[in-house]
Amino acid sequence: MMSKNTDHIEEKVSWRHRMSKVYKVVVIDQEDLSQKRTYNGPLSMYLFTAVVGVLLTTAATVCLISFTPLRTLVPGYGDIEENKKYLELKDKISELEAGVEVQQTYINGLQQMFAGELDKAQLAEGLLATADQGSTGTVEVVSHSEQQRAVASVGLQRTPFTAPVKGSISADYDATTGHYGVDVLAAKGTAIKAIAPGVVVISDWSVDSGNTLSIQHNNNTISVYKHNSSLLKKVGEYVRAGEAVAIIGNSGTLSDGPHLHFELWYQGAPVNPKNYITF
Repeated sequence: MMSKNTDHIEEKVSWRHRMSKVYKVVVIDQEDLSQKRTYNGPLSMYLFTAVVGVLLTTAATVCLISFTPLRTLVPGYGDIEENKKYLELKDKISELEAGVEVQQTYINGLQQMFAGELDKAQLAEGLLATADQGSTGTVEVVSHSEQQRAVASVGLQRTPFTAPVKGSISADYDATTGHYGVDVLAAKGTAIKAIAPGVVVISDWSVDSGNTLSIQHNNNTISVYKHNSSLLKKVGEYVRAGEAVAIIGNSGTLSDGPHLHFELWYQGAPVNPKNYITF
């Protein structure tokens, strides 16, 4: 019995002796075997340093994951606020996509209308849908009378326009008969000018209107030039006021001589060009 207790005491003394025994740690350059640094200390000091190092490394890692954007890289870990922002951005993108789709539908309708493919009786009855760019992102049907009242906007009246071509008017604007512009007589080959700066949105040919060109201007204003012999601009090109965009002609089945059929649209509704332009 005494032997076992003695062995146990000796084992404790031996363990304490090993922990308090001084060890030397030498850092040697591998290339020239020269000593760079030397550390002297008991084994307990080295063990303590290793434990502290592990604890500090663990604490630093936890802090980086908890308080920096690195937490988003950890699967299953994330801040509820960050998820909220993600959902808000996702909803905003969905709204923008819906708005783009509605706007594209609106532009397609304008293209069909300018090309003569849309029933003019429908437009006169107010069945042309215009895009409502509000928060709902829906399409609102606006009557012709409401559109005409919108035309009275001071913004359009104060906009300076250049005459697309000088000449006599052979047919006036008459919305009741579906003639949404004026016919201006001019010699064949006369250059047609843009009434204001803008971007060409239509540059195409149709059976009824022949070579047709449309320009999108500021303040939701669009100018339309029909029955041209040739078009000088392509879709997407920017034009300046007074710049030649087409040549007078007699193209299309609805034309019976060299002239320009000119239309002016404001916020989705046709207006009488003579109220704003001197031909």
